Amino acid sequence: MTTNSADFTKQWKFYRTMAFVVGTVLLVLTVLLIWVRALGNPEPAFYVAAWTAHGYIFPIYVISTFLLSIKLKWPFGKTILIMLAGTVPAMSFITERRVAKEVAARD
Repeated sequence: MTTNSADFTKQWKFYRTMAFVVGTVLLVLTVLLIWVRALGNPEPAFYVAAWTAHGYIFPIYVISTFLLSIKLKWPFGKTILIMLAGTVPAMSFITERRVAKEVAARD
């Protein structure tokens, strides 16, 4: 499959969007977690709901990564590591940039 096809472009945009959303939400929630726990501040009313929302967003990121891995024919280990990047604050941004460089090199 060529990386210039419409199908690939759609999948690529889906992955990039989900990497950005998951990375942003996780980073914001982690900063909030530190603010609440380490500094002894009260939990905001939306705190539990925000972590629950992240719990629903993350599987969508995993699915987008899996679908992209099929298109790019990644090995299983690489796919899992890229999926796990969504569990470390800011790592999905770094991983997305590396994947973008790989995709650009394929063209």
